[in-house]
Amino acid sequence: MRCWRAATLLGGALGCLLLGGCIYLRLLEVKNQLADFDRYFETDLRDGLKLTCRTPVLLDEDMAFFHLAPESRQRVGVAERWHFRWVKDGTAPAGQSGSDEIAMDLIFVNHRLTRVRLPERLFAFVPKHFFLTVVRAFGQAQIDREHRTARASVHEVLGPDKIPPPPTGQELQAQLGAPIETQETPAGLIWRYAYKPASADQHAGRIEATFTLDPVTHNLRRIQARIIELTFDVVLVGSTPPSPADMKPADHGAAQ
Repeated sequence: MRCWRAATLLGGALGCLLLGGCIYLRLLEVKNQLADFDRYFETDLRDGLKLTCRTPVLLDEDMAFFHLAPESRQRVGVAERWHFRWVKDGTAPAGQSGSDEIAMDLIFVNHRLTRVRLPERLFAFVPKHFFLTVVRAFGQAQIDREHRTARASVHEVLGPDKIPPPPTGQELQAQLGAPIETQETPAGLIWRYAYKPASADQHAGRIEATFTLDPVTHNLRRIQARIIELTFDVVLVGSTPPSPADMKPADHGAAQ
């Protein structure tokens, strides 16, 4: 059956905050805004995710502190769009199919980060609800200025009324194409995906994910993903808790 009761474990870690000087003060302001998320942010879940900052704080020049540089920039009046694109590892750039790439846009208005646009395909790696839960959690993040990091984690148990049914392997491949590596294990069938920046001009880390499918139904049981500097671990189980083998961290070595 696809309609499982789902026990879900989600963790997020942001390890790219270079906290110093004015950027530190702006990041603290963003942290305070995330603690009052609905007041300062607007979300649109149609066709991906659009996150709009009602009171923008971060500047375009701050992106250098995050080691973020786009593949391309497009300016229209006082607005500028930064376009990021990742392509599946092991796939030639020429003749890319849609399932072999993932894109993201940052929109700046008067040099302030005003909107983030994430594609629907990205949420095959982590459900939108959990992604937003982690973003909200950074409002309570622990900031380590000495090591220039911020960390937040969330643990939730949700029933089927709160989340969509888990996709089948066939549905996953329809959205993401074939995995770069497959492996059969006692825990289930393992599919690995990895995406790298589409050009040498772009600096934004990698997108990596490991999907564990039920060995009998081929329904999705677990998602382990790293999206730029965010890490997620989502476990979907039926009436029986996951086995110890299910809960071991995935080996991402092949996707490096």
